[in-house]
Amino acid sequence: SDCSGPCWLGHFCPEGSVLPHKCPAGTHMPNRRAANISDCFLCAPGQYQPETGQEECLPCAAGSFSPDVGSAACEACPKGGVCEDAGAASRLVWQPCPAGSFNPNRGSSSSAACELCPVGTASAVPGAESSETCSPCEPGHFAATPGLSKCERCEPGTTSGVGSSACSECAAGTYAANPGQGQCVPCPYPLSSERGAVI
Repeated sequence: SDCSGPCWLGHFCPEGSVLPHKCPAGTHMPNRRAANISDCFLCAPGQYQPETGQEECLPCAAGSFSPDVGSAACEACPKGGVCEDAGAASRLVWQPCPAGSFNPNRGSSSSAACELCPVGTASAVPGAESSETCSPCEPGHFAATPGLSKCERCEPGTTSGVGSSACSECAAGTYAANPGQGQCVPCPYPLSSERGAVI
């Protein structure tokens, strides 16, 4: 016997067929009038449908996007940032992690996925994919808090070593006249100084 009456949702019914045929993955059929596979609607960009014979397409979840029509799956957002919007049709929704942070994972949907560079380090690069972007502060500089894009200079009268989270006062008999000085220098003979001397 032939199909008679309306076709099923998510299917197409060629003339003379006994059973309805499922629309393929990446398509949908919201009405009962499909006669050919070409009548199945392609999922729009920002949507997908992984199963056959479906009435509707699904929006891509936050953390993913679908730039093409007829997608059976969404692509994960790239490393180094996040895609916070659901139903994204383009990777243009991707937001880089700010300088001072990084994200080694694909498919992130929240800025909380951006990990902060630890104290004593900084990174000026937005959209970084690994902790290797976090460079230790140079001598005479420090990073007291995580997530800095730039290390701060030590005040005159203080100095620091590589990767420092704080500066320390120059010892008695030494001084640091300039901000960001990498080391305290001995006072010229016969002069002396107290701890933390500037000159």
